[in-house]
Amino acid sequence: MTIILPVPHGDGDERHPKAPKECVTSLLAILDQRAQAIRRAFSQREMLDHQTGSSTHPAELAQTLTGLLTNRSFNYLSQKNVCHLLPGVRQNLLKQIDRGGPLRFFLLYNGGYRASPFPGRLSLLFEPDQTELMLLHQVALLSERVRAVYPPGINFSVVVNNGVANRVNDIPLSATVGYAQRLRRMIANLDASSSVSVLLQSELTGQDYSLPQKSTVGFPPLTDAGHRVVERFLGRQCAPAEAQHRAALYLEAEAQWAQDLAPIVADSYALVLRQVAHPKMLSFRPFPGGAIRIQNGSLAFQENGQKIACRLITTQNISQFSINWFSCVFPWSAEENTAQIAECIND
Repeated sequence: MTIILPVPHGDGDERHPKAPKECVTSLLAILDQRAQAIRRAFSQREMLDHQTGSSTHPAELAQTLTGLLTNRSFNYLSQKNVCHLLPGVRQNLLKQIDRGGPLRFFLLYNGGYRASPFPGRLSLLFEPDQTELMLLHQVALLSERVRAVYPPGINFSVVVNNGVANRVNDIPLSATVGYAQRLRRMIANLDASSSVSVLLQSELTGQDYSLPQKSTVGFPPLTDAGHRVVERFLGRQCAPAEAQHRAALYLEAEAQWAQDLAPIVADSYALVLRQVAHPKMLSFRPFPGGAIRIQNGSLAFQENGQKIACRLITTQNISQFSINWFSCVFPWSAEENTAQIAECIND
């Protein structure tokens, strides 16, 4: 199976062939269509801002909205697997409907970077690209479907826990803040700023990143696979003892972050979503067909006429595909925006 993988300029892998120019041109046209669909979705939101509510009974409306969130477009789990979450989801939506205005959602996304999809390469990716573009396409689709039954629509926050990344993996805040700034530029480029925002951990008051790099949480020895996961997000090789220590540190940092985030969620009545299954939260597909944490790799595409199938490429599954890549620079990643959706280099 041949799939096309856009990569940041200069980040290709010569072990895989470059994509034919005609494939690149076709794929970029399809991505541009997705970008235009996002712009249309959120421009419609602005036209409907004067509508403030729905004539549907709140309980019925909350039930309908819960059905939207558990639709296969956004949630990959069966109704049986999420049924224990649904009363709490409906209760949250009822509170938000009673409060009025757009429905608030927080998606726990990443630490401000992604791991490289290429085996043997422990470089880290700090550029929003087609991966985040398809996330915003998902959000735009959700926005349209919500507005059809609840005109105020949604406010969707992409939550970036770069403080956890800093404490656990020593990822410089300057790098992850840059990622967040470019993601915001991307959102603005797609005319989505009225509905989509980035909640960045390091921008919140009261955050302390000077905590000692020691964990009080016990953690069992890691498997080889678990060790490799730690290395991928650390961005370098490390000894088993260090990997085990950082895995324990991650649990502690995540628990503290959950405590810090809780009052922010409560103040906004937001419904918190995760990318994958969780016993206390609904999942939200970060791309069409997605059922995985997007930070594990990069999004690639299999083209079929005017349709594309998305595949998240990671070091674990890349061997299953025939990869053709091309270098791509998106306007929101450049210092100066351009009118084009992308500038491709395919020498």
